[in-house]
Amino acid sequence: MENKLNIFITGGMTGAAREASRQLVARGHRVTVLTQGSEGATLARQDGAIPAFSDLLRVGEMKSMLQMSSADVVLYFATQAANSFPSRDGGYEALQSILTDGVHNLVEAAKASSVKFIVYVSSTAVYGDLHGAEADETTEGHDEDGNFRRMRLAERQILESGISACVLRAGFNYSSDDAPIQALSQALRHGRGLYLADSHSHHNWIHAADLASAAVLAAEQQPAGQIINVVDDQPVSAASFAASFASALGLGVSDNSNMPLFMLRIMTHEMQRALLATSAKLSNAKARQLLGWSPRYPTHQAGLEQVLLVWRAGEIIKAT
Repeated sequence: MENKLNIFITGGMTGAAREASRQLVARGHRVTVLTQGSEGATLARQDGAIPAFSDLLRVGEMKSMLQMSSADVVLYFATQAANSFPSRDGGYEALQSILTDGVHNLVEAAKASSVKFIVYVSSTAVYGDLHGAEADETTEGHDEDGNFRRMRLAERQILESGISACVLRAGFNYSSDDAPIQALSQALRHGRGLYLADSHSHHNWIHAADLASAAVLAAEQQPAGQIINVVDDQPVSAASFAASFASALGLGVSDNSNMPLFMLRIMTHEMQRALLATSAKLSNAKARQLLGWSPRYPTHQAGLEQVLLVWRAGEIIKAT
């Protein structure tokens, strides 16, 4: 690409943000990543990016970071820390602040800097529970959960900010370095009880590398005002996802028959239960047509195979 951009990425410790950093650097862009601690700085440098340290919830710090990086484009991945396989420790506690104060501060900081475009990475949870119906980007969300409402308000705030922007609505994303996927692997290996809700629900999934590639295309093409679903080709329940993962691991899904349902619910987070209660079948047709994007991992089975390949390669390297 001839036009080289200065790109600022939030949520730098998430799998999708790291993938986006690597892809952007490979395409010749200058990337600054908002990350955490010395470990985050090391990872950012490994990915070819410049590490930055700031607090999303402090607008003054955000203004300074965007100005120092001379950012043309912001990729807002901070929300994706809570958009992985629904689990008790899914990063939900910080989500409310990220959706309210974090988004407000981003808009104010962007207005005070050289930012010309924002790629805001949201969640397909904004649709709420559609009872398994097919939906596209024009479908109105209608769930009463407070966080889902805040997701919709955050999207609106970005699109109505006066700065050119687009919204990517990502399915539950996963990768080899995703903490909830690692936790799921451990739960399956040790036969721990899992609360997976209705096995007939339809959730939407996306491998972090595919979400990253859509964000990269959006940063370069800058489709102003657009809302775009970024999901794979196969909506399936969390139970089906876990069963496929267990099969790939050579295991079976934990039998919860001896554990009362109320106990499994107690073991889950309120937001986890809300996410698992949603059901919708979303299409990625708009992403394909508008961005020229297609998923490298069109099904969760293909994506999970890649996760296991990375893990096994790491085990081989450690053994040598």
